[in-house]
Amino acid sequence: MGANNSHLNIYRLLRIAKDLKTKEVADELRVATAYVSAIEKGKRTPSVRLRRNYAKLFQIDEDYIASFVPEKDFEHTMLKLLEVICKAKEEVSE
Repeated sequence: MGANNSHLNIYRLLRIAKDLKTKEVADELRVATAYVSAIEKGKRTPSVRLRRNYAKLFQIDEDYIASFVPEKDFEHTMLKLLEVICKAKEEVSE
């Protein structure tokens, strides 16, 4: 992911949507804060195992993370992401 759209990185968006700090995510995933930051900036790609752990942490389908394509702007992308998160919560509560 390039620097121009790093603000639309799925990992960053998940963290923002859940109102978590980078350190909180890193602690939950048991990785360095700098590593989470590098993933969010598109400088590093998480392993399949780490992507799976992200999915568990944020309670969404791992395939959604793997296939995520941002919308044309931040607002549309966040709305799309929040819909997925809300749907996942509904499925868990059923």
